[in-house]
Amino acid sequence: MDSKVKSYSLIVSLLITLPLSVTAHHSMSEFDRSVIEEVEGVVSQVSWKNPHVLLELINTDENGAEQVWYLEGAAVSSQRRKGLTGDEISVGDEVLIAGWPSPRRDNYIQGNHVLLPDGVELLVGGAREPRWATETLGSDRNVFDPELVTAATGNGIFRAWSQGPGMAWFFTGRSNYQLNEAAATAVAEWDDIADNPIMECIGPGMPSLMGNPYPMEFAQVGDNIELRFEEFDSLRVIHMGDNVADPETIPPSKLGYSVGRWEGETLVVDTSRISWHYFNRSGAPQTPNVRVNERFTVQENGNRLEWIMTVDEPATLAEPFVFEGHFIWKPGEEIHPYECELEEWASTGN
Repeated sequence: MDSKVKSYSLIVSLLITLPLSVTAHHSMSEFDRSVIEEVEGVVSQVSWKNPHVLLELINTDENGAEQVWYLEGAAVSSQRRKGLTGDEISVGDEVLIAGWPSPRRDNYIQGNHVLLPDGVELLVGGAREPRWATETLGSDRNVFDPELVTAATGNGIFRAWSQGPGMAWFFTGRSNYQLNEAAATAVAEWDDIADNPIMECIGPGMPSLMGNPYPMEFAQVGDNIELRFEEFDSLRVIHMGDNVADPETIPPSKLGYSVGRWEGETLVVDTSRISWHYFNRSGAPQTPNVRVNERFTVQENGNRLEWIMTVDEPATLAEPFVFEGHFIWKPGEEIHPYECELEEWASTGN
């Protein structure tokens, strides 16, 4: 690493970020994306766990004083799909990265490129091209390749589905729903670090659960249908046929009580009795009066699942909100354990 790079004076390490379209844990707005810093340092601790990778690094400033930095990356679930396991970096490694600093937290940064001691560059986050090296790891494997997909062979809806492009817009507050004045005020006061339960390994409730960036799987279990999510190991039960109870007799829960029926090839799901306090992932509030209707329809070629969601929540929305999105089938995709866990030392960086 040459003297020009060392003159940047800071430290950093490996972290992994996601493109905006799949960022789910907290807002990328924390980081100053107009500034790219190149820094180096020695890795002193590694937390390679969901909900995000976090590294502790040590460096010295120009006066010889020791500095400690905390470096955040995306969830392990994202790293896995980029072919990164955490074995690529070890305590004691001196690394060079390029990334975005946080104006809100001292000694906190998010990286896009990581140069390892052996000269291999990890392409992390939204990076598609290397910054320094010719040998790279971590190219985005989570890109839909139509040439890999063949027609479905009778599985219909019952398989693992990945989020299609643009699906995160609603859940990160960038869609076209209209909040009433009180809800808009709550969003303006929302602190995506201090107020976000996801940062404490508390998985979201309905309907914001549906904005997760990782695969979900429909499974037939007896007469009911289970909707299994990798994110936070969440599980929705869709009650079908004779297994349907009067929703008013069911205690509220953060995922609510879902009742399903088939209308031809479309699975229609109505969910009520939701106790989760947030309409989206940006602090818009909701009450137990919220009602969610979903329509899932597999396209004829079996490779795309159309999804229409209608949310009726007068306490938050000026009018019912209709969101249309889709999921895609990626052959070989599986649901993996999420196992969110916070380490005590890692929390000091938050």
